[in-house]
Amino acid sequence: MLPRIAFSAALIAALLAVPAAAHAAAVVQPSSVATTALLSPGRTHTVSLVCPSPSVALNAAVTGTGPGVRVRRSSPGSEAGTWRLRVAVGPGGSRRVRAVLRCVRLDLPSGVSGARLGTKTRRQFSVAVPAGGTASVRLRCGPAWLATGYGLERGTSDDVRLAEVVPSAHGWDFVLENTGHAAVRAGVSARCLKQTVTASRDGGTAQLRFRITRPTFPFVLTGGGSPTILQACGAGAFSLATGSRVEAADPIELFRSAPVRARGGSWTFRRADAGDTGQVSLVCLSRGSVFH
Repeated sequence: MLPRIAFSAALIAALLAVPAAAHAAAVVQPSSVATTALLSPGRTHTVSLVCPSPSVALNAAVTGTGPGVRVRRSSPGSEAGTWRLRVAVGPGGSRRVRAVLRCVRLDLPSGVSGARLGTKTRRQFSVAVPAGGTASVRLRCGPAWLATGYGLERGTSDDVRLAEVVPSAHGWDFVLENTGHAAVRAGVSARCLKQTVTASRDGGTAQLRFRITRPTFPFVLTGGGSPTILQACGAGAFSLATGSRVEAADPIELFRSAPVRARGGSWTFRRADAGDTGQVSLVCLSRGSVFH
């Protein structure tokens, strides 16, 4: 059985929510839980990230790994406030993996009660990716749902890359690239948030609608190697997830990307050349939604 390592937000996670004084009247309360796990060598570990109750998990991303660490899977957990990583560690000493989990809860105003956040996960397993080729996958949450995050299942292959992971209003579009010499099977998932929340107020009902934007930033690299791109959501928003697109036929590949701080996103590419082009995108949650 694979060891399971669950990290309590109260003990070892850094809660990075915006100070309460800055948004004392805000109903939408996003937060970020950053976790560092020290993993033993020669084993495969399951790392569980947990939002502080009663928050729900909207997206997670790996922000750093030690040498010899392979993230085989990142996916929403079976509970609304959790996310799971499956991490393989090579021989030698212990290795670290760092990750961030984006969460949200509602701070109900006086007189409003009974509001519940709805989440679900869409998955597509066993996507065939030919040797040296690509496979395209579209995951949709449904018209009443917003896509807030995604997961990737690499299986046992280190040859699966994300050439494209692009957010849309109700889902994600993926292009999986196989850089190896044998066909592989991979999987993807999408985290979905119910757009409308209904609550009771003064004997009637009130509704809140979450608002999400997806700004896109084209880029042209001026140098090669492993460049990092930084972008940010607009004022009054909280970054949930990062998307990107590069040409699958080119050597450039996405090495790592994640939301950073309250509004930002970071993307690091490798095997890049000067003149390479692409785009990066953010999923940004508005803090300004209220009950009407």
